[in-house]
Amino acid sequence: MMGHRDPQFLKCALLCTFVSTACFVTSAAAAGELSELLIKALDPHGRVLEGIRFTFADIQSLPTTSNGVTGLQIPPLEAGESIKIDLPSTLAADWFLVDSTVHTPAALSEGPAEVVLMRRSELRLLAGEARDAEGQAGRPDEPISDARRREILIDYASEYGLSENELSRAILSFGKTQDPMDRGIAAYLSGHYAQAEESLQEAAAAQEGDFLETLRYLGASHYAQAQYADAVETFRKALSLRGEDLALLSWLGASLHLDAMWREAESIKRRHLELCSELNGDSHPRCAQAMNNLAWLLQDTNRLSEAEPLVRSALEIFQASYGEDDPRFATHFNHLAQLLQTTNRLSEAEPLLRRALKIDQKAYGEAHPRVATRLNNLALLLKDTNRLREAEILLRRALEIDQETYGEEHPRVATRLNNLARVIQHMNRLSEAEPLMRRALEISRANDEDHPIVAVRLNNLARLLQETNRLSEAEPLLRRALEIDQATDKDHPIVAFRLNNLARLLQAMKRLSEAEPLMRRALEIDQASFGKDHPRVAIHLNHLIKLLHATNRLSDAEPLMRRALAIDQASYGEADPRVAIHLSNLAQLLHATDRLDEAESLMRRAVKILEASIGEENPNTRIVREQLSLLLDTKASRTAED
Repeated sequence: MMGHRDPQFLKCALLCTFVSTACFVTSAAAAGELSELLIKALDPHGRVLEGIRFTFADIQSLPTTSNGVTGLQIPPLEAGESIKIDLPSTLAADWFLVDSTVHTPAALSEGPAEVVLMRRSELRLLAGEARDAEGQAGRPDEPISDARRREILIDYASEYGLSENELSRAILSFGKTQDPMDRGIAAYLSGHYAQAEESLQEAAAAQEGDFLETLRYLGASHYAQAQYADAVETFRKALSLRGEDLALLSWLGASLHLDAMWREAESIKRRHLELCSELNGDSHPRCAQAMNNLAWLLQDTNRLSEAEPLVRSALEIFQASYGEDDPRFATHFNHLAQLLQTTNRLSEAEPLLRRALKIDQKAYGEAHPRVATRLNNLALLLKDTNRLREAEILLRRALEIDQETYGEEHPRVATRLNNLARVIQHMNRLSEAEPLMRRALEISRANDEDHPIVAVRLNNLARLLQETNRLSEAEPLLRRALEIDQATDKDHPIVAFRLNNLARLLQAMKRLSEAEPLMRRALEIDQASFGKDHPRVAIHLNHLIKLLHATNRLSDAEPLMRRALAIDQASYGEADPRVAIHLSNLAQLLHATDRLDEAESLMRRAVKILEASIGEENPNTRIVREQLSLLLDTKASRTAED
């Protein structure tokens, strides 16, 4: 091997050092068979690295000098060709090449070939920070998407000097190791969660290296695969080793929330907020996020009046920390807007969503995926206020953005297709909606046919098939959706939702004896999960009521109707359209049992609520007005008979 004492090399090295010129020097010792490639070692921030050696085949360079340059013997190459180099084993334990492919300079004036190296410990730090930021982000019932995970990772990578392209190459290179933990980290960062779980299980079984950090990644891998019970177990084990830890408390709280373990989830989330305040002060953005996470749980357990002050306090902290035009502030408009939507304050929610959209359009441009998310959220509110054409326009634009950004096969594209299909379905354009839903299902199945999102897609398609009276086609889809969700947790609220939808289909098929036990099981699950006074319980009661009505058990149905009405009045207030629907249903029962005066009073109240809340021309308002008209006709005919 040619050393640095070779006069010809020294001449070229001096030229490269002082004139920034690259040289390929034919080795006299190799009799023209090898050439000298000059390599400059840099860290991701562009700082030169001294003392780094490189290898090619069985040839090793001398250490890089103080200017980061060394020479490596390689086969003769044309200018612009590339080779793959490596690090000697003594360095590979601590360093890795961000990209092992070296492109030889095309001209002498280009200088040495630059190679970027990174310490393994630095990438582990970067990965851990991004992972724990994921644990804070997103709404529990809408877990963070892979696209958002990627955005978070890119943001953190930039702080370590890595561009998006360098990050992708770095993850690939980092994972080429015998260390199962590092392989697992690389797979996790690449979104290959099942592969990550396999490598991390191997590392955990050996209990070598940083066992606690292995558990963190293993729990996050479970969470990303919707294996929430496994995530809970893993994060509990990690906390038992670490003691109280903000990131672990956040992950455990989110996992418990999604596993419908409400009481323990609340306890963990409250402790997370307390500890954050102790460590960072009440006005830190991390504590604001902890407030938001607790608020989601309060919202999901129907304590809306407790949730709203937390959301507003968090918003004030984010505003003070980031400013009103910062996209991080815009993100949290969405939470308050969703809370306002839940409490039927749609006119208050809409300007927040429009403001968030405007902020992100200014910050990222019109074609950014975050803008697509804002368009989607605004469109869903417009759907709820029956402005379907405007909602369709926004959803088509969101779909276009995500297709251009991620490609036609991305899970986020499936979500956009699904939401667009639902709006078109509401516009009664069912033949247009169906292929969109089938395409969304196809994309989701291609990613993982047993994932809970596949159950969502199957459920939505089945509902459309029901609307087109293809009940026998809908049934296997609903049974498959139920099977997917029961595999995760047979007592989870989502299973209650699936049971209820299947029962309603069976009811439509006149298989009432099969439908009733499914409805009662759904009611049982949600009463156990949420408590007897939760609005979801009222929904199940209402469906069971309709079945009892269909089997002429009106005396059994009436107390359930009154209970459902009381639940929603307490939850949403007297003027909510959901209350109006209960009033209408109870009025129809009273009509059927010849209590016409009481029925008329309830029906008029229902019409008044609906006209004031969702408008006189809303389809639901028109239906209830028609029911009132029929009731009045019955009363008139009775009066005439008398």
